[in-house]
Amino acid sequence: MNSNQLKIFYAVAQKKSFTLAARELFLTQPAVTIQIKKLERDCETKLFDRVGKKIFLTESGKILYAYAEKILTLLAQAEEALIDVKGLKSGKLTISASATVGSYYLPKIFEVFGKQYPDIEIQMNLTNSHQVVKDILAFKSDLGFAGELHRYEGLVIIPFLEEELVLIVPPNHPFAHGEGVSLRDLAGQPFITREVGSATRELVEEKVERKGISLKVVMDLASNEAIKKAVGHGLGISISSRYVVQKEVDQGLLRMVPFAKEKITRKFSIIYHEDKYLSSTIRAFLNVASKLSFHFWR
Repeated sequence: MNSNQLKIFYAVAQKKSFTLAARELFLTQPAVTIQIKKLERDCETKLFDRVGKKIFLTESGKILYAYAEKILTLLAQAEEALIDVKGLKSGKLTISASATVGSYYLPKIFEVFGKQYPDIEIQMNLTNSHQVVKDILAFKSDLGFAGELHRYEGLVIIPFLEEELVLIVPPNHPFAHGEGVSLRDLAGQPFITREVGSATRELVEEKVERKGISLKVVMDLASNEAIKKAVGHGLGISISSRYVVQKEVDQGLLRMVPFAKEKITRKFSIIYHEDKYLSSTIRAFLNVASKLSFHFWR
């Protein structure tokens, strides 16, 4: 058994496909098949069951998969540690971020970081907070930016920033010219929300449920941009970050309505796996992010 065979086995197990694993590893399918057969022969056990075109891990395969994940993670961290010795001249940083923080807050951080470390490549996966946590726990990303987390087994959680949520409505909506609204005013209004898994959606649902309010949800959308356009076209109202909608408000495309009786805020966290090796690249990025977190409240 060698590290190359483990990488191939791990890719096949993740993709549940020899073809997709070969594509990801830039190999031919026959080459992947040969390596898996060699690995099964070396281990003297069957690692995959093949049922038609589908493949499944055997019990032996499941055991090896758990160890392969740990071994490959340690190998990657060993490579990072060796690169560290050379300093921040080159490298790669992978980040998973929820849609809001990834689209509106991280670009500024990338800009500042990029000027200081121009040869560091950054790869970002834009998703929702639930998937960010999964990516970090699976070592798919070095750092995660997600909605507020307090405790989570296996994660180190660092407070990042706090933002105010406001009601957004079309310019001609009855709420547009008022001084403020309450959550109870939203009952019966066509409401547009984020998709399941979004931290914004969970916070709004928690707030209204606590007050016994039922929202009339007419659609859920997977991005802030889609929600802003839908609200601007009069398809409903929504709740969003003040920072996220400021541009459209300044352009007169949307109206921002504060909540009169209570200020609704949400917090973001930076997360990484507790067993993650914090390379110089990661530490440098965390330093830039912490210094810039106050910038968004100016």
